[in-house]
Amino acid sequence: MLRRSGFSLALGALLFVAGCTTNPATGRTHIAPLMSPEQEARAGADAHPKILETYGGVYGDERVGAYVAKVTSRIAKGSDRPDIAYRVTVLDSPIVNAFALPGGYVYVTRGLLSLVDDEAELAGVLGHEIGHVVARHSAQRQTAALGASVVGAVLGAVVGSSAVNQAVSMGGQGLLASYSRDQEFEADTIGVRYLARAGYDPYAEADFLQTMDAQEQLSALVSRQKQSGSGMDWLASHPATPDRVAAARAHADETGMQPGTGDRQRESFMRAIDGLIYGDSPENGIVRGQMFMHPKLRIAFSVPKDFVMTNTAKAVIAQGPGKTVVKFDSGQKAPGTDIATYLTSVWAKGVELQGLQRFTINGMNAAASAAVVGEYNAQLVAIEAEPGTVYRFLMGTKPEAGTRYNAALRDVAMSFRRLSEAEARAVKPLRIRIAAVQPGDTVATLASRMAFSDYKVERFRVLNGLGQGRQLKPGMLVKIVTD
Repeated sequence: MLRRSGFSLALGALLFVAGCTTNPATGRTHIAPLMSPEQEARAGADAHPKILETYGGVYGDERVGAYVAKVTSRIAKGSDRPDIAYRVTVLDSPIVNAFALPGGYVYVTRGLLSLVDDEAELAGVLGHEIGHVVARHSAQRQTAALGASVVGAVLGAVVGSSAVNQAVSMGGQGLLASYSRDQEFEADTIGVRYLARAGYDPYAEADFLQTMDAQEQLSALVSRQKQSGSGMDWLASHPATPDRVAAARAHADETGMQPGTGDRQRESFMRAIDGLIYGDSPENGIVRGQMFMHPKLRIAFSVPKDFVMTNTAKAVIAQGPGKTVVKFDSGQKAPGTDIATYLTSVWAKGVELQGLQRFTINGMNAAASAAVVGEYNAQLVAIEAEPGTVYRFLMGTKPEAGTRYNAALRDVAMSFRRLSEAEARAVKPLRIRIAAVQPGDTVATLASRMAFSDYKVERFRVLNGLGQGRQLKPGMLVKIVTD
């Protein structure tokens, strides 16, 4: 009882300190975030290196970075806080995402750039994210996360379990990964307003939301799943609901600008992204069909045809039927440590393992063991590809699946191999190339040039915003993904 009373008193003091404020962007009076602007700047600076690590670092094409910075500057000048020093970074990630951190840190992935159709749509995305910054939505989420961490500390102290703290920490990350419905609508409203102030077509934001919806449907079709599974894309934190699209159009109507009268700058945008890497980058390895290849590390493995792979900067995730899952990553091993000892005493330390085995995979020492991990029956495989470096497969099946997928998972691990120098040199990324529509060109003929084995027409339509009855015209610039 004494602990509970003290904790309640502390929370009351925190809420009292928070006070109230009127937001310049929304005009609303609400409880002020606990973070000061100076604290927001420090929080953004502290998180920046982690963002780079998670999303594959900065995209190396300085020309693209300079173009996005120019658009950011134009949209920021018309914001309610032009005094904020916005720091925009293009991330080397195929994931379609954009987000902002406290202190004016704004991020756009090259995956999002590949889906945007013109400069106005990009400006709309940036205006939306700057709207989150100006409205201090990120700071409000940080405040809520602080409350969650305080509760987690109390629970951990009482229960005495690190698992409780880990669970609460994961919950905090989930909280920080998404905005509330009201915050999303506020950012949409602000973004449309900023588009109009900057002279862009204010309808561009609704157009991009519709493209995102089309991309989601295409991803579901291609992956044969309802969601792509990454959990890191723009739709995961910015759900493109029909009412958001309708509301964005209504806000554009309120600006008094007629559709098509604002700046779109489609040709400038298309020229800026010509040559943009599409999909995976060689820096983080490349997924081609059912194979993962990393030309710099010179490694490769494959998964069955009914598995879908998602490549991230830290791991490759493959999802299969029956909720079967594979996670591939790497670790470091101390010199002289046996691979089996590494598995049992380092990687899976503290885990109850069963049936430890030693064997070789394509000439490399390996060890494997079984364990129960959460709701999964798991297989752990560690492979010593070179001194000090271990590659790891964590593979799980649901208990109700029995041994149905065991052979397929074993084949995944056994397919791991080293690439020859010639094979590594042959691994090239896909790139976006800009082409002008010629007389006689059709969606089908242009889509046939896309470097995909399936859904070429559907991919071409979504990539070029050819929904809503939009037609090709001679001279029109289009995006084509080539190798």
